[in-house]
Amino acid sequence: MRKSDLVKFKKIFIEQREQLLMNFSVLDSHLMVNPEDKDEVDQANADIEQSIHMQLKNRENMTLQKVNDALRKIEDGSYGECESCGEHIEIRRLQARPTANMCISCKEEEEKQSASMVLGGRFHFVH
Repeated sequence: MRKSDLVKFKKIFIEQREQLLMNFSVLDSHLMVNPEDKDEVDQANADIEQSIHMQLKNRENMTLQKVNDALRKIEDGSYGECESCGEHIEIRRLQARPTANMCISCKEEEEKQSASMVLGGRFHFVH
């Protein structure tokens, strides 16, 4: 991978990390529990809203972890290498999904195996 590509990806990841950290503070402010007396409907709505915010925060946390992993890989020189086969991940794939950690072939194989397990081996892929 060209050095200029690595610089672009690093900039994208740093900006994304900053945005995620800002999102955390917004989500945290919405997660504060208001101890006011509430009727059952208000409490149920508050519980649902809190659950949604927790799900969003968990998703953002997973994304932050992927961004941090990608930044670490840029620093150690392994960014863009497939974690499964060790081959280079195509630049087009990384442009579409910068946190991709597998080449398209290995990712497709992983998805086939996952689908097969979920369906109890009853599903067969046609090539």
